[in-house]
Amino acid sequence: MKEKMQVKDYITIGVILAIYYIGFNIIAGALVAMSSKFLFIGQGVTSLVLAPLYMLFVAKVRKKWAILIFGTVIVTITWIAMGGAWPTVFGYFGVILAEIVSQSGNYKSFMKNNIGYIFFSFWSIGLVLVYYFMGDKPLRAAGLTAEQINDWMANITPTNLIIVVIITAVCAFIGGFIGKAMLKKHFERAGIA
Repeated sequence: MKEKMQVKDYITIGVILAIYYIGFNIIAGALVAMSSKFLFIGQGVTSLVLAPLYMLFVAKVRKKWAILIFGTVIVTITWIAMGGAWPTVFGYFGVILAEIVSQSGNYKSFMKNNIGYIFFSFWSIGLVLVYYFMGDKPLRAAGLTAEQINDWMANITPTNLIIVVIITAVCAFIGGFIGKAMLKKHFERAGIA
């Protein structure tokens, strides 16, 4: 394994990142469109469903800073799209922790990669934090009615934030095992991972 990132590694990051980000937006968007209450399980559901893709990414690239690049792009795109720096800080913090934990196992330890994925998944919690720091400003800018805004803001509580963190961590952890099984059953056999 070469230590430095190669062009093919950047291409792999770009392709998987695009699939991951589009998948995240489809899943989270569909959940939130059904009800504002799904905002609080959206991060967990997306972490569960997208874990196999993340595990494939880590198995394919296994280079220093790849997770940091992958996560930084996602968090930065989200920052540009949503605005608000504080939630972005939370996202970068999760991505940095994911890189450190996975790097400590040379990207080969499943358990360290899985714990790294839990931290990585916390980037999306910034999407909930935006309402803590900015109040209903993003909702008003999106053109929601007063009734819809009140419904959303009624769910923005410290207790719900703790619930979001727990749901996301548990779903990411379980998703990591699903990802490992899929890598073994499908991707390794096909020569992809």
